[in-house]
Amino acid sequence: MNLFNQRKNKSFNYRPKFQQENKTASDEISSQWEALKQTRKHQGKHGMRLTGWLVIFILVIILWYVLSNYEL
Repeated sequence: MNLFNQRKNKSFNYRPKFQQENKTASDEISSQWEALKQTRKHQGKHGMRLTGWLVIFILVIILWYVLSNYEL
């Protein structure tokens, strides 16, 4: 029954003409990914802190407005 038997992907032994022998594409991508992670990690801490303070400030202003209009 051919319904459950999956076809295997074809594999080719193709090598690009101008590929560097000592550096693979996966090494280059992984080094770029690590550099990006480090910069994003550094930026994330500062941005989160600023966003948190901004949210708290807006909530305090809203609370102040609501309580000032609630006078008896």
